[in-house]
This record gives sequence, structure tokens and C-alpha cells, in this order.
Amino acid sequence: MILPPLRNTTQAYGAVAQLLHWSIAIGIALQFIWTWRIDEAESVRQQYALIVQHKSIGMTVLALVLLRIGWRLLNRPPPLPAGMSSFQRRVAGLAHWALYCLILLMPLSGWAWSSAAGYGAEFFGLVDIPGIVAADEDLADRLEDVHEWLGSAILALVGLHVLAAVYHHFVRRDGLISRMLPRWK
Repeated sequence: MILPPLRNTTQAYGAVAQLLHWSIAIGIALQFIWTWRIDEAESVRQQYALIVQHKSIGMTVLALVLLRIGWRLLNRPPPLPAGMSSFQRRVAGLAHWALYCLILLMPLSGWAWSSAAGYGAEFFGLVDIPGIVAADEDLADRLEDVHEWLGSAILALVGLHVLAAVYHHFVRRDGLISRMLPRWK
């Protein structure tokens, strides 16, 4: 078994880009699941544990998206299929960068919200993470709204991203989706 190349090629994303992409996707999915679990927690202790995990996953996603953006800037993505119009190419590029921005802003807003609410953050109980804003109840309320809005925006844009991938795979049949799927030789 030969591993796929680490760097992007003209045919597909490399193993590093794929690993970062799917790790971030899993992290985002976990965040939505954890949000639901926090709301459904049966005790304050269980809710607190889930919130700590939610913050830790969020900080992991933040680190991963920073790595992903850096890797993308250093590794040109494979070209889009020749049959795509210039409008579709622009929309795809804007959608990808909008996703990166939202995924970057989401954990930052959660971190700021937690800080403004007067709660620290920790990374899986191993490291205390300092606050990034001073405690301020009014700011915490506004940041909670921002965090929730960003979550809705991410959900909507991820939904469009998945629909576009499905469209390209089943309707256009242009092999676009296969560029981000691992291929073991």
C-alpha cells in the first residue's frame, strides 16, 4: 500500500489537505452534536463537562483551520474542472474563503464570549487558556448572539458546500468530489 502524496497535485488534494479538511469537518460536526448535548444535559456537572469539551474541540478546530489556511496558501489547489464557467469558479472560490473565515471566527467568538462571561477556557483539562477580552456581561450577551449567528451561517454554507459536491458528483460527473477523497494506491 502506497500513501497518497503529501502535497496537492493537479488531479487531487494531497494527504495533508485531505487530513485537515476531514478533521475540521469532523470537529464542526462534533461541535453541533455537543451543543445539542449541552442543551439536553441532565445535571449541571454533566453540562459543565460538555462545555469544557465543546471549548476544547473549538480550540482544536481553530488550530486546524489556521494550519489549513497556511497549507492552502503554500499549496495551490488542483484546478477546477474545465467545464465550469468563470462565474461558478468565482462563486466556488468565494464560498471556500467564506467557509475558512466563518470557521476561523466561530471559535474566536466562542473564546471571546467565554472570556466576556468571566469563564476561562481550558484545553481538555490539560492547559488553561487565557481570556482574550475582559469580563463584561453586556459584551458576553452580544458575543453569544454572534456565536450563534456564526453557527447558523456555517451550517448553511456547509450545507451548500455538500450540495455542490453532490451536484458535481451525480449531475455533472466531473470528478470534483474525488479530489478530496483519500486514494490509496
